[in-house]
Amino acid sequence: MEYRSMILTKEDSIAIIQMNHPEAMNALEEELAAELLSAYKDVAEDPEIGAVILTGAGKAFCAGGDLKLLSRGFETAEAGYDYMKSFREMVTLFMNMPKPTIAAVNGFAVGAGFCIAMQADLILASDQAKFGMAFANVGLIPDLAGMYTLPRLVGLHRAKELVFTGRTISASEAEEMGIVNRVISHDELLAEAKKLAVKLAAGPRVALRMAKNVMNDSVNMTLEQLLDLEPHAQAICFQSEDHKIGVKAFFDKEKPVFKGK
Repeated sequence: MEYRSMILTKEDSIAIIQMNHPEAMNALEEELAAELLSAYKDVAEDPEIGAVILTGAGKAFCAGGDLKLLSRGFETAEAGYDYMKSFREMVTLFMNMPKPTIAAVNGFAVGAGFCIAMQADLILASDQAKFGMAFANVGLIPDLAGMYTLPRLVGLHRAKELVFTGRTISASEAEEMGIVNRVISHDELLAEAKKLAVKLAAGPRVALRMAKNVMNDSVNMTLEQLLDLEPHAQAICFQSEDHKIGVKAFFDKEKPVFKGK
């Protein structure tokens, strides 16, 4: 697929997906949404890719939904419902990506943009980044799984405060709340994200995939259910080539060089 609203780059076993419509602050217009879905499928299925970075061009990571479309409205509630359902595959594919994902938030991540960032496994933020659940400002509720991810990151009371007020928070406050893993100097953001992604891509990919799957599922499990799932995932890891490489390297007192298998 030829991309017009984003750029997909592959290098050093990592993929970089850059939303690239700075004139619209990378708002989630129909074309960008379709291209993100296509790029997600591409990198998910590419065996050479071990980690994925999602970032934006210009002053924004993503400044939210397509307000031009929303200003025209929907003729029926069913039409609005169908519009929102169209994003489901995009959300679930990125959140369930079988490899680590990093959101490198370079600027404004508000509304749907904030929700997209929280779909990543890790968030690195520029010291110039801003986050906001701006939905209430236009009479809407958070979408794109924002009401799933935010309470799990900050707790229910803080999530309600951010949703109810729609206020914008700085990268440092987002870090204090547990939304952001690390705040980085703006000029160094992408380089640091690449460094982390390369490290993850060089890791034991089977184990990272299993760990991600179990942790994602664990939030809805009882302890007993987790302890039932854990042995299945670990049994798969036991059979991986990387496990054998890691054990041998431990006894040889060497750094393991994983093959991702």
